[in-house]
Amino acid sequence: MNKRDLKQWEIVFKGLGSANRLRILQLLRSRGLMSVTELSEELGISFKNTSRNLRILANLDLVDAKGKHDRVFYTVSPRLEGEVRKVLTTSIL
Repeated sequence: MNKRDLKQWEIVFKGLGSANRLRILQLLRSRGLMSVTELSEELGISFKNTSRNLRILANLDLVDAKGKHDRVFYTVSPRLEGEVRKVLTTSIL
């Protein structure tokens, strides 16, 4: 793994360094598509906090946003599982 790849993974893992973001990913993985409102209510965190965390996860390509009617729904990115597994099994030495 080269230095650029390591830096990218450092950013991803820092992005996952939040209990709320991990809870969001866990809930999306188990439930599928959910709106910010649904996530906020289910997790007991503010709409603003949920939205901010989803934006961080989306910028890291860990969640995908899909517009449906007048709402946006989020889901775990299909790239997440394979990419995380890949970095955990790749030698960095």
